[in-house]
Amino acid sequence: MTRILLPTRFGRWSLGVALAVLPLALGACAAAALPALPGIAATAMQSAGAAAGYAGIQMGEKNADRHTPGALEDQQERCDSLVGAPPQVEEVRKNQQDVIEARQWRLVNPENPRWMVVPSKTGPADAWEPKPRINKLKFSPPLIDQLDYSKTQFIAYAPNNLDSVDNSRAMTSITEAFGEPAGTFQWHGTTYGYTLVPRLPCFPIEK
Repeated sequence: MTRILLPTRFGRWSLGVALAVLPLALGACAAAALPALPGIAATAMQSAGAAAGYAGIQMGEKNADRHTPGALEDQQERCDSLVGAPPQVEEVRKNQQDVIEARQWRLVNPENPRWMVVPSKTGPADAWEPKPRINKLKFSPPLIDQLDYSKTQFIAYAPNNLDSVDNSRAMTSITEAFGEPAGTFQWHGTTYGYTLVPRLPCFPIEK
């Protein structure tokens, strides 16, 4: 069975879920306990267990470009950080009507990590869905201005409030594997830092 590495506690809601519960209701209260993505039988992973299962990048891959920032010799540590505390990740694009579309990605199989797209229970098979209210999240700089009609990008995000261990680990994971946050957005009274990259780092895509 495919095992999903859940993002840290803040990340049980994706941008897609956030946008789905925006208004009519921008001011609607979020549920007290953040639910896992519907339709996924997810197994929560402790960081120590994930690190033990993964045990670093294989020896033969240490010098391969894993699309992380920094030097090649630092990639093992950076990718270990990503397995230990995977952030929320969405693939985004804009269509010819200038509406942003998005789909969610998760890391699966801690022993042999892979990226996997996660469709919503009622969404299309390819998981792409329009998010016309995304401008309500007050992206700075505006997200749509950073997107192209002909290619997609990946956005990784975490709360800027680093007072909690979960938030701090998620932001560290983003910085190590994706790069320094390049902007912010607001959701439910919380400021999130985000970064955009052209490809998913560290691990291949689940076929």
